[in-house]
Order: sequence, then C-alpha cells, then structure tokens
Amino acid sequence: MRIADCELRIVLAWATVLARREHGDSLAAIALDLEMKPETVKTYVKLARKALKGTDENP
Repeated sequence: MRIADCELRIVLAWATVLARREHGDSLAAIALDLEMKPETVKTYVKLARKALKGTDENP
C-alpha cells in the first residue's frame, strides 16, 4: 500500500500541529510558522486528538 503525497503531507501536518500544541505552543504561533489559517490548525488539533482517542482501547 502506497500513501499519496497529499495524504502524507496531511498526516505530517496533523502530527506537527498536535506535537507543538502538546508542547504548549499557541495555535497562532503554529499557524504562523506553518503558513496556515488558525482555524485550520485548530481543526487539525481536534481531528488528530479524536483519531488518537479512537486508537485507545481499554480492555
């Protein structure tokens, strides 16, 4: 299975945004550095957290 370049960019952006947010960076600072809209950064954080929450399975 090969991941498309577009999908890879999105996954890397999610990971970067989430890691920086968890590190304490503001949404505005992340958006500025990644040249994204703050709303997009906020959405990426929400989606990444939701995706990670879905992988937490408590037996």
